[in-house]
Amino acid sequence: MEKTNPYFTASAASLTYFVTFIILKYLLHDKVLDWQGALIGALIFWAVIFIVHQILNKRSDNLD
Repeated sequence: MEKTNPYFTASAASLTYFVTFIILKYLLHDKVLDWQGALIGALIFWAVIFIVHQILNKRSDNLD
C-alpha cells in the first residue's frame, strides 16, 4: 500500500462527507441546512478514517 498522510486522507474524506451531507439534506429532505449535524458527522467521520488509516498502515508495515 502506498503511504499517504493520514491527516490529508481523513480531512479529504470528512470534507467530502460534509459536502455530500449538506447537498443531500438540502436537496432531498426539507431545504433546511443542518450545519451542526453536518459538522458533528464530519468530525466523527474524520476520526474514524484517521484511525482506520493508521491501522491499515501498521498492517501494511507488518506485511513488508
